[in-house]
Amino acid sequence: RHTYSPEKAMAVQAALGSDIVMPLDVCPAPAVTESKALDDFRLTQRWLQRCVDSYDGDGALFGIAQGAMYPHLRRSAARALGDLALDGSAIGGLSVGEPKVETWAMLEESVSELPADRPRYMMGVGSPEDLVRGVSRGVDMFDCALATRLGRHGIVWTETGRVNLRSATLRLEDRPIEGGCDCYACRHFSLAYLHHLYRARELLVGRMASIHNLRFLARLMSRIRKTILDGTFESWSAGFLARYVA
Repeated sequence: RHTYSPEKAMAVQAALGSDIVMPLDVCPAPAVTESKALDDFRLTQRWLQRCVDSYDGDGALFGIAQGAMYPHLRRSAARALGDLALDGSAIGGLSVGEPKVETWAMLEESVSELPADRPRYMMGVGSPEDLVRGVSRGVDMFDCALATRLGRHGIVWTETGRVNLRSATLRLEDRPIEGGCDCYACRHFSLAYLHHLYRARELLVGRMASIHNLRFLARLMSRIRKTILDGTFESWSAGFLARYVA
């Protein structure tokens, strides 16, 4: 017997004043059996209905489409969201350890059945290359702790890929992480100094790397939006993915 309460989850998020409100759901493991995935899907749908019925806050209530690695369950879960009074659609249970080829295949199955008039949110995805690939498949929104997790370990993103601040090759690099970046780290610190901070185990390096990574993603999404509006996204994204080294 499950002891979770969808109603309590809604009440807590309403009290917090959440801008985007998420229901309780079951996120199955990639290798789960079809029978278990179906049970999880049905429970997630029952919880979602209870969340819709009980929520009275001002935030945007999203539904979550699961379905594990089973295309027909992915499509069914996505179609079910269209029958409810929701403000947006989330795709969950991807980027949880499955091969990337399955990630994109299951994303396409989900997106094909999601309501076209609501924002689509891919949960737990945050690397630059995956954001570009997700947008190319119809996703509007993402969330992930990767930017700050990598930052704490001295990894920063640039237009051509990751840079490891631990690398001794940076000890004399009197330039920012990335030329043209307007983040605080790039405006005030050189790669050599950030490398020194990491070698000295100063906590500041994790903060600066995190600030840069977050700003990099914001600029990336802004550029994606611009290229979509001016009709150049397909060519721009192909160029980005060709030069970016994950």
